[in-house]
Amino acid sequence: MSDIEESSSGSEDAFSSTSRDAEDNSGSDFDPKVPNMCVEAFQEMESLFRSRYPHPFPSDDWDNGWGDTPRTIVELRMCALSTTLREKERWWEKVKDKDIRAKWRAEALEQGQDKANPKWSLTEGMVDYVLDELDGYAKLRDEATGIELACYERVWKSDQLVPQDLRDRLVAVANKLEDIPDAQKDWHPGSNKQVLDLVHPSLYPVVNGRTRNSTGAHVKWPRPRGDSDYMSDKFQWLPSDFFIDNNGEARLTSSYINNVCDADLYPIIDKLVTLAVPMWERVLSDLCRPLSNIRMKVIDDEDAYDDYRGRVGCIWRDENGRCTDPPYLENHDDEEAQEEWRARQPQVLPEALDAYTGALDIIKNTVPLKGGSIQVIVKLANIVLTPDNPKYAGGKWHVEGMLNENIVSTFIYYYDEENITASQLNFRTSIIEPCYHGQDDTDCSTVLYGMQRDSPLCQDLGGVKTLEGRCIAFPNIYQHQVQPFELKEASKPGHRKIIALFLVDPMTTIPSATKIPPQQAEWTVDILRQSLEALCRLPPELVDLICSFASWNTMSRAEAEVYRKELMEERSVMVKDHTEARYEIEFNMCEH
Repeated sequence: MSDIEESSSGSEDAFSSTSRDAEDNSGSDFDPKVPNMCVEAFQEMESLFRSRYPHPFPSDDWDNGWGDTPRTIVELRMCALSTTLREKERWWEKVKDKDIRAKWRAEALEQGQDKANPKWSLTEGMVDYVLDELDGYAKLRDEATGIELACYERVWKSDQLVPQDLRDRLVAVANKLEDIPDAQKDWHPGSNKQVLDLVHPSLYPVVNGRTRNSTGAHVKWPRPRGDSDYMSDKFQWLPSDFFIDNNGEARLTSSYINNVCDADLYPIIDKLVTLAVPMWERVLSDLCRPLSNIRMKVIDDEDAYDDYRGRVGCIWRDENGRCTDPPYLENHDDEEAQEEWRARQPQVLPEALDAYTGALDIIKNTVPLKGGSIQVIVKLANIVLTPDNPKYAGGKWHVEGMLNENIVSTFIYYYDEENITASQLNFRTSIIEPCYHGQDDTDCSTVLYGMQRDSPLCQDLGGVKTLEGRCIAFPNIYQHQVQPFELKEASKPGHRKIIALFLVDPMTTIPSATKIPPQQAEWTVDILRQSLEALCRLPPELVDLICSFASWNTMSRAEAEVYRKELMEERSVMVKDHTEARYEIEFNMCEH
């Protein structure tokens, strides 16, 4: 959804490993407290620190990144079926009705057939597993907040999290921010006047060698962990600090939120952060354990390699039912013999487990954020369509920020829409290489994973409909992409409005608004003029002189826009390189 640090000696550390004043959480699986250490010790440990949460960026030359275990095509189709059923109104009640359940089963069997690729069709066993699994999803759903799992593990949604009065207040404040002359509206660069930025972190970012902290010293820039291509040496988005009390209520502890000038918006953001906390806790808890909800029958052969055990087996089996490979090619003359072997060899297709036995029960909240502080980056934006500009083409695959921001999860609230067609937010993940295939055994890899030599090592995870009133939270290790939409009635304008909250990894601290004063020159000048006028009568030229001295460490709007342009250019290149290096690595199909 977005495109996408500093302190002098003895002042704020740039990347400290601290839990931010967390209280004891005895009885929890996770105690977020970290022993207090001096700044110098943090600086020495800086390049060694690793978070317990996976991140999309490698932190140094020795970090090879991460990847999920690949799921078979049919299992991903089972997930898609489950997502469709769980988009139905009050699905958790309807699934208990035998007649409705039977109707869903019949429809799923009919619509689950793949005429182009029959081996990817859903079987009765797969459909029955999905229907039984709905009981597990229902148990995970929180009745009070409506929080439930969405299209895939680690992605959560709610349609009733934000109360109507809070939504109305947000709409009213947003309307004020939008109600300005057209010449002053901040259309996102390169968006063809379709994306209107109300609050965007790329404006007035932290700038290396330019931004100063509250002591007047330049903000200390973090040391790169190794030679990372994903850490900017010039820019960082500026978060604000929030304390989460033992009741889960969030309170802004920084003096301001970057680019938020309307005082009425502050209590609204406090409340939205409060509401986001339980969704973030679920995402972080999910990140602390590997994906384990494999729905398919797997290999448990004692003779199999350890890395292969527990994985879906090859489609080729020997007379004992064990995975085997096509005959090895000694030379090209053997290709015909190998093809003949494949043609007559029966294929064993993946099949679902015989019954759902509670695999989702492992999903529990183990990461409390209560009693500590978190850092949050705020963004508000509208997508605006008109009869002259009626179609939004969708976004690019990306994750949020760079290594500088250390963003671990995103919360999005879709608070207002009008006259637009349905859309959704899609996700995909990086995967490790599939196993159980021979050299260039495209038959096996295609049937199991839809992959051939040089296919990208990533899998689409489906998407979540972006309905008005819906909240979505997801991890930053998943790339996400906004899908296209357009005007419903071509003769009328339409829009979609969102607020996004980006959560900095709670195990790190980056330079924030707590120690960096506002960089907006107009903010400083306006406040100072109001104060001087209230306290004394001074000649206008003296007031101007005082204001010029007071704003020496701020930025003009024009300067901030120049920095924004540089930041966006840098991050556009990074997004392309990062996607190729982490989400589009080619599957080389070497023999395992």
